[in-house]
Parts: sequence; C-alpha cells; structure tokens
Amino acid sequence: MSKKLNREDVAAMIRARQISKQLGVAPDANIKAICEHAGISRKTGYQWAGKFAGGAQSKEQQLDQQLKRLKEEYESLEKKYADLSCENEGRKLAWEIHQVDEFLAEKKNSTARGKNKKR
Repeated sequence: MSKKLNREDVAAMIRARQISKQLGVAPDANIKAICEHAGISRKTGYQWAGKFAGGAQSKEQQLDQQLKRLKEEYESLEKKYADLSCENEGRKLAWEIHQVDEFLAEKKNSTARGKNKKR
C-alpha cells in the first residue's frame, strides 16, 4: 500500500536530509540517535516534533482563513463602493435637474450684497 506524500511532507523530508548532512548525522539515524546528537531526551524530541510539525499546517490554515476573510471584506467594500457611487451619481443628476448649483450661487451673491450694504 503506497501512500503519496503531500508537498509539506516532501519539503520536510528534504529539509531534514539537508540538516542531517550539515550536522553530520547519519541519513538512516533513528529517533534515539537524533535526540542524543541534539542533547535531548526522546520524550522531548517527540514533544518538539508534535509542537513544531503542526505549526506549518496551522500557519497555512491561518493564511487560508485570512485570505478568505480578506476576499469577503473586499467583496463587501466593492459592493458598498458601487452603491455609494450610484447614489452619488443620482445626487449629481438631481442637482442638475433642480438647478441647485445656480440657486446656491444666487443665494451666495445675494447674501454677499447684503453684508456690504450694512457696513
């Protein structure tokens, strides 16, 4: 029964082989020999293996969750932008139709004339 390795397993095995060559540990060394070379007990070695091996998967899962959250946030912001853009265009059209700019300009000129007269 042959089980295929996933990319994380292959990367870990290649990295382990590189480290063993650098440190001079035999490539076929068992767990006990590896732990003795590191100066730790087998129990500590297995604890470290459990603690740090799961870290790669959990980081990948965290990144996947963060990516999913960011995509959802992006879609939400894109929808809000489209809504606001449509609303803004509607206001611009309403101002043009009702000639609000001209009205405001007239109002501004009439109040400016009134202030000059009082002085």
